[in-house]
Amino acid sequence: MSDQSEPTEDERAVRDLLKRSLAADEENAPDLLAGVQRRIRIRSRGKFFADGWSTTQTRASYVLIGITTLLLVVLAYCVLSPIGMH
Repeated sequence: MSDQSEPTEDERAVRDLLKRSLAADEENAPDLLAGVQRRIRIRSRGKFFADGWSTTQTRASYVLIGITTLLLVVLAYCVLSPIGMH
């Protein structure tokens, strides 16, 4: 007998049931983050999570700030460097 025997009908049924239940849990899982942040903000009277940066769900704002900072550094280097002073 080998350890890799074919699963029985019951084992396949249990495995399929488990896969369906785990997939349903991921799809129907509530998003608790916004509610928790709101509750902390209310209880702390705005001390935590009062700004919009820490509660936003998009990452595009961070990318935009990074690109803008990089462009400002390059602009400052070009303006302040002695390249055109010869």
